[in-house]
Amino acid sequence: MARKAAGRPPEETLSLWKREQALLKTLVVDRDTEAWQRDPAFSGLQRVGGVDVSFVKGDSVSACASLVVLSYPELEVMYEDCRMVSLTAPYVSGFLAFREVPFLVDAVQQLREKEPRLMPQVLFVDGNGVLHHRGFGVACHLGVLTDLPCIGVAKKLLQVDGLENNALHKEKIRLLQGGGDSFPLMGGSGTVLGMALKSHDHSTKPLYVSVGHKMSLEAAVRLTHGCCKFRIPEPVRQADIRSRDYIRRTLGVQGAPALRPERSKKAQRPKACPQGASEEPAEDGKVCAPPPSSSPPPGWAGPPVLCWPSTGYKALFLGWGGQSRDKDRALGVLSQPLLLDPGLEAAAMETRLFANWPRASRKQ
Repeated sequence: MARKAAGRPPEETLSLWKREQALLKTLVVDRDTEAWQRDPAFSGLQRVGGVDVSFVKGDSVSACASLVVLSYPELEVMYEDCRMVSLTAPYVSGFLAFREVPFLVDAVQQLREKEPRLMPQVLFVDGNGVLHHRGFGVACHLGVLTDLPCIGVAKKLLQVDGLENNALHKEKIRLLQGGGDSFPLMGGSGTVLGMALKSHDHSTKPLYVSVGHKMSLEAAVRLTHGCCKFRIPEPVRQADIRSRDYIRRTLGVQGAPALRPERSKKAQRPKACPQGASEEPAEDGKVCAPPPSSSPPPGWAGPPVLCWPSTGYKALFLGWGGQSRDKDRALGVLSQPLLLDPGLEAAAMETRLFANWPRASRKQ
């Protein structure tokens, strides 16, 4: 049965959390601390990590905490750890770390003990660092507690210190030309809290990069861009994909709409995948699980058919051996569920799809 986290904590608890943030904030290092960070090509950097927490729709307690480590610059997964956890602390804006960070710290510690040679040299966090109400977001919190360089990467602008997502901000976004272009996020206090980064040539929405720990903002922005195959940095994207897949496999009820993994409330992200073209999946390379068009075959225990991003094509949605629901590309009927790799480009996607299509149903 779906569970709900406790309501807003008492003011005494919030005061304690604020004091802990203030104390740990004094330990944040906002400059480069490793030789590879100062190298234009990041020579010496071999392993980059990403963390994520994904939830089950309708259940704000059960979640999957994931840690992945990728090779750099190849961005291939070397290590992954996903585990189901119970998050009993409620979500409170500005205090996300107290809800999620303990489980992420534990995952890092487990890796440090089991496979120290695979420890990441930097962690990407789906959230903010110093771009925060009190200058100490989840990326700072995780960085200080693990003593690892951390980078905060958020999809939405946190409007603090006078920062606003107003017409001027949107005009600055419009002027970003290609992947790697950025502009500073200067608050009313005169402090640069982060950078808005166009992470991919085809992305229309920027990422908001901020220092977490033990790394300069300039190096954090360069590395974030270097780790983006899609809009979202690959370490975070892979952690998200694998945590969602782990929930699907662990729950054992495949394709049920009520059990589709969703994001936490931390950035107001739980949106259903569209039944057609989608700007976000096309940019992010996200894996989405649409409702099945029919029941799975008897005895089937595998994953549901997934939708995928496309570059120049609308996303194609397939149900359990059902008709394509893409209005522009009705290719036929699959004889069995087909799991496609979300990392492939559109042409490779179509080639693989065509190769697996029943011959009688192929349309030339």
